[in-house]
Amino acid sequence: MPKHPLPFKVLPAMLLAASLSTLSLLPAPAAAESLPGYPFIHVTGSAFQQVMPDIAALDFEAVAVDADPAAARAVLDARVGEARALMQQLGMDPDDVIVREVRQSQPKDRQPKDQQPGAGPIYELRAEVHIEVRKVSNWRALAGGLLGKPNLDGFASSFDLSTMDQLTDQLVAEAIQDARRRAGVIAAADGRRVGALTAATPQELKNLSTAMGLDRGEFRYQRNASNARPADAADPDTLLMVQAIKLRQPVDAIFRIEGAAPARRK
Repeated sequence: MPKHPLPFKVLPAMLLAASLSTLSLLPAPAAAESLPGYPFIHVTGSAFQQVMPDIAALDFEAVAVDADPAAARAVLDARVGEARALMQQLGMDPDDVIVREVRQSQPKDRQPKDQQPGAGPIYELRAEVHIEVRKVSNWRALAGGLLGKPNLDGFASSFDLSTMDQLTDQLVAEAIQDARRRAGVIAAADGRRVGALTAATPQELKNLSTAMGLDRGEFRYQRNASNARPADAADPDTLLMVQAIKLRQPVDAIFRIEGAAPARRK
């Protein structure tokens, strides 16, 4: 009966821990299709930075209740107009206010229990309002000026960086350098050196990591760009606080191994 090489998934556990050791070239039938056909090191690198945001966004709901839908809509329009007026006072562009949707309903809990004959239903109108804050220096005055106003509820804040793309590119480069450093430690432990970078991704190399038993949560791409968080309307300090953005950029990388392996003592 002919012998066949064992499939990769049943190789001994020592060989599966490839991110901590070097791999020799496997026979073609034994190697998974996702594995490169040369000795390599598979490592992860990461970079971290904490920055203060320079732009933000404020989201909230405007809510009005009335037996006359037109009167309720007038209240919503008045509140949005007050927000635009406040922005103009702060030197902001009133056009940065976006009313995304106005929903009309007849909530059962809003209807009078002892309704008079001929009396109409009670209507509730809700509008989602989004405000772009292009200078975070205006944040406290804007949010503080709207917080506590009647008919406004469900406040939420989000913060971002206008140069986020450039910062992300920088973090990717730093994470790759960290991966090379780690690969160099592994290669030097075996008397060899790190060669060219042959593959890298800011996300998990799913096929390779799964095949090698390296499917771990910390390999996954994580980016908290907006630092978004809901704010408690009863706690103005929470809404008015501008928090630093914490960015962590991991990379999964594969490097060639160069140099002959040292002779092993028998």
